[in-house]
Amino acid sequence: MGSIYIGIIFVFSFLTIILIAVVKQKKINLYIPFTIYVILLMGYLIKVGYDLKEYNTYNHEVFSNVTGVVINNQTYNAEKYNQLFQELKSDEFSWVNHPIKRKEYFVSIYTKQRIYKFKIWDTYNQGVLVYRINKDGKEFVTNRNDKLIYYLNNLN
Repeated sequence: MGSIYIGIIFVFSFLTIILIAVVKQKKINLYIPFTIYVILLMGYLIKVGYDLKEYNTYNHEVFSNVTGVVINNQTYNAEKYNQLFQELKSDEFSWVNHPIKRKEYFVSIYTKQRIYKFKIWDTYNQGVLVYRINKDGKEFVTNRNDKLIYYLNNLN
């Protein structure tokens, strides 16, 4: 889901190796480091579960709940943008390696429950990248969907 998760996985792998080394030497009481390790691991798993739940809320929305579509601070008729709404649900994960931005779009989908925000980059070398922005304003997922540029370039 993002580079922060890769960093956390690295830290937990390192802690696992350290704990195994400590177990083999049996020089200290294992209960304290093991307890700290389990607490950190559980906290991480809860955070990942929360992020996945928030990520999937948009995927479970239906178009009948959409009340408005805003693209680059311009409001559009929501009925015309059913395909855009559906394409933003596409989850083709892409590894992003130094994208060179051509054009940037900010899309907000207003529903009856909440607002979903996206940042979309049309890039020269990576295709069309979609960043979902969570409730806190942080970009936490990167997807690639080259079909979106068709809808964004043909705004009426």
